[in-house]
Parts: sequence; structure tokens; C-alpha cells
Amino acid sequence: MPSVFRLSTPAALGLVVILSIFVIAPLFYPGYIQTHSGFGPLWNVLDLRAAPSALTWTPHLALKFDPLRGDGLLAYYLAALLPFSPAAAIKIEAGLGWLLGGVGMFLWLRRWLGHPGALVAALVYTYLPYRLVAVYVRGAWGEALFWGLLPWAMLTTTSLITSPKLPFLIMTALVWFVLGLSQLGLTLWAFLVVVALLLAVYPKQSLRPILVALLGVGPALWLSLSLAAIPPSAPNFADHFLYPFQLFSAYWGFGPSRPGWNDGLSLQLGLAGVGLTTITLLLWLRPGGPANRADRRLLFFLTLAVALILLQLGVMAGVWRLPIWPGYTLANTLAYPWQLLGLTGLALAALAGAAVWLDEQLARLPLLGSIILVIILSSYHYLSPQFIRPRPEMVSGPQAQLGQAQLGAETQVALLAHDFSVLTGDHTAGLVRGQTAIPLAVHGPLRANDILSLNVTWHPLRPFAEDLKVFVHLVDPTGQVIAQFDGQPQSGHYPTSQWIPGELIADSYPLLFPANAPPGPYRVFVGLYHETTLTRLPVRNDAEGRVILDVE
Repeated sequence: MPSVFRLSTPAALGLVVILSIFVIAPLFYPGYIQTHSGFGPLWNVLDLRAAPSALTWTPHLALKFDPLRGDGLLAYYLAALLPFSPAAAIKIEAGLGWLLGGVGMFLWLRRWLGHPGALVAALVYTYLPYRLVAVYVRGAWGEALFWGLLPWAMLTTTSLITSPKLPFLIMTALVWFVLGLSQLGLTLWAFLVVVALLLAVYPKQSLRPILVALLGVGPALWLSLSLAAIPPSAPNFADHFLYPFQLFSAYWGFGPSRPGWNDGLSLQLGLAGVGLTTITLLLWLRPGGPANRADRRLLFFLTLAVALILLQLGVMAGVWRLPIWPGYTLANTLAYPWQLLGLTGLALAALAGAAVWLDEQLARLPLLGSIILVIILSSYHYLSPQFIRPRPEMVSGPQAQLGQAQLGAETQVALLAHDFSVLTGDHTAGLVRGQTAIPLAVHGPLRANDILSLNVTWHPLRPFAEDLKVFVHLVDPTGQVIAQFDGQPQSGHYPTSQWIPGELIADSYPLLFPANAPPGPYRVFVGLYHETTLTRLPVRNDAEGRVILDVE
């Protein structure tokens, strides 16, 4: 009979890194990953690199900095320090998060589950569908770093039980500090998890590691909140509770999360995690089961997974309304309840590795190899992100940002680029894309019945709940509108309610130049408005909701 597959710690760590190549491989593709965050992170990295005072900088281009529920500062500062382009730096961050997560998971669990069990747990955690969604669909780069650092926070904190030495104390506090700077809201939830773990498994020795972890979380909390106030809770938090079937659905989409059951995101637990956890439960509960069935950690992770799953369902909506601070409830800590899927996946990964620990047969070849293959193949078909190849002027920053009134300064859609073309008779005169005005000296002055077309590239960064119309006004030097366009984007074929955050949407709007128009120079106003109320989408730097483009 084949013996238990034995690996040294360096060899096992090497396997964790090597077997992570499939999840990291898409980061090496050329181009930029099309995610819901779009080019906003790139613009902010460039802005940070040019900031005169980096220590007081906060994200403000396209994204309204939310110190509790949004990406923290660490992702931006790390990308700004790396000697690469912003796009390459962000990809390196994502890859680093995956490698750190796998290695940290193995080191954390190896003393409990042994090398084979810890290897399985590390790979299940690496290939969690939710982590793939966070990077390749949502573009939550700070959250990607958080999931990479989280096992290290668990490792250093639990290590204080057996090694309460000063270097470990400092390291633990530092890990929790950088974890808080990655994603503060999730860090608070992780702190609650580690407190529960220590109290459940090490009740007599838990005080010191809890205090040390708190010493790390506290400064991160103070620093983040001192730079920006917490905005009000998103009004649609309660609209994003999961339906039970979503936890097991094989659906994979690139759309945004929307209220209701027909969500654009995949919010599944993952086949590998659920399947191996089921095997763990069967082994644990079988008659005459293993002597280690009384291990408190198994019961803890099972209870944790169930509790976190329930918190993501609508039946627990009342729990999220519990006050945690004057004026704030539990719902203020996260943007969506389903962000707890990552912590759920951490618990399932530990339970999945426990299957190999409970039954030595599973730690033998070729069974162990088959388990590893199943883990990789169960998520492999999700590793096909969408890519775009933007022009350099688009990555350098938006030409205009259009926001949403109820979300303050938050950008809902950006105007990335525009140019003009003129149709005179049967001849179309254009210009090099990226220029902002028509050189009329080349085409001559606009004449009656000429068709001036405004060609734009929109870049949505938030989903639209309804269909908005586009308005384009050609105005003379006195501000009078002499030609206009009003209509749905792309002639109604692609309304704003279907726009996916992060994509590039090219469109063109014709303006018929009238007879007897006064001489120029002219300007063009463009924007979006609600047809029923005629309310325009707010535009930064213009109180009337207009993007003002000069025409020479």
C-alpha cells in the first residue's frame, strides 16, 4: 500500500507556489484587466506619485475614499512605490496577494493538519471563486491584498500562544496594522473571527494575542479615519443578501452586483471547498470515527462557516441593524453582505484540509494528487478574465467625471476621450483621435447643413439603475444653443442600465450645423440626464451638469 506522502516544509511551500501558477497566469497577459473598478486605481496611483504631500493623500480620482468599506491605502502606496507602470504594479500586487495567501495558509495550518492537509487547505484558499471574483471581476485590489495577508494575521496571532516573545509580538501587531490598511472593514470582521478562535480553542491563553492584535488594528483604524470620515452606509446594502442557491450556483458572470436573485456576479462557495468539507464531515461523524474528532478547531471552523453563511442571507437582516457605535450599525462595516464569502472560504479551506488529516488514505498518492487536481480544475474554467487595450491618454486620467448626487463626489461614469469629425457633403473630415477640438483652419469654417459629430468613449465605474439619455449642445459665443442632440446611447441599442462598470463604450452624436449661425468660436456641452425628471448627472467642476468641450 502506498505510504503517506511526506514533504519537507520547503518542498511543500514550493508546491504551493508552483501550483498557484494557474491562478496567477492571467496576470501575465498583455493589456489591462477589465474590472468594475476600471481605470480608477491607475489614475489614483499616478495621482499619488505626483502628490506633493503623500502622507496626507487619499484616493479622489473616480473613487470616493471610504476608509471602512472600500480599498484601503496600502494597495495605492505599494503600487506607487513599485518601479513599474501603474497597470503592471497592480498586477504584481494581485499576484503577491495570491502567493502570500497560499504560503501563509500552509504555514498557519501545517502543525495542526500536517503537510498534506495544509497543502490542500492552501490550494482551496488560493482557488476560492470569491477571490477570483475580487481580482478578475471586481478589481478590488485592496481586498486582494487583504486575503493574501489574512492567513499571516491568523498565523502570527495563534503563534503567540506558544511563543510570546517580543519579536513575535511586534510582528503580529505589524501584520494586523497592514491588514487594516488593506481593507479596514474586513479587518474588523477578521479580528472578531480570531478572537472567537482564541477563546474557543485556547481560552486560558487568549488574552495576550487578542491585545496584541488590537494594538495593530487600532492604529490602522485611527489612521484611516483621521484621513477621511466614514460616509453614510450604502442605501442598497439590504438589497444584496444572497439567495441560498447562489452559494452553489455554477454561474460565472462579469456584470455588477444588482438587487435580487439575478445577480451579475458569481457568489458561490466553491466546489472544492464544499466537496472536501462534506468529506470531512462524513469522516468526522462516521461510527467509530477518528480519535481526534473532539478537536475544538474542527467544531469552531464548522460553526464559523455556518454562522458566516447565515449572515449573508436575508433571514439575518436584523442582525446587521444592530448598533455598534452611535449612529452606526453592523451594516456600516461592509459594502455588501456577500463580502463575508472570503472569510467563509477561509473556514471551508481549513475544513477541506482536515479531510486529509482525518483519513491517512487521502494523504497517500495517487489520492492526494487527485484531490489537488480537482481543486485546480474546479476553478480553472473561471480563469478567463476580460482584457482591454486602452490608449495612453485614457490611462493618464479622465477628461471628465460624472457623479451621482446621492453618493456625493463618487464617479458613476467618466468621459475618457473625445474627438470631432465633420461631414461636408459626401466627405468626412476627422482628426487624430485624442485631440479635443476641430482645427477649423484645416476644414474651413462650419457651413450650413454640415454635420458635426462628437465621438466619445464612456467608461462606467458604477452600475446605472435606469436608462439615462445623452444631451449634446453646440453653443455660440453668447451661450445660445444652435444645434443639439438628445437620445439614448448607441441609438438605444445599449442603454445605460445595461452598462457594465469598467468597460469602454464608444459612441457618436451628430449635430446639424444651422444656417445663419453666428461666427465662432463654438463650444460643445455633453452630459447625461434622467428623462422623467430632466435632472442631469452631476459633473465635477460644473454646477449645471455639463462637460464643456471647446471647438476651435
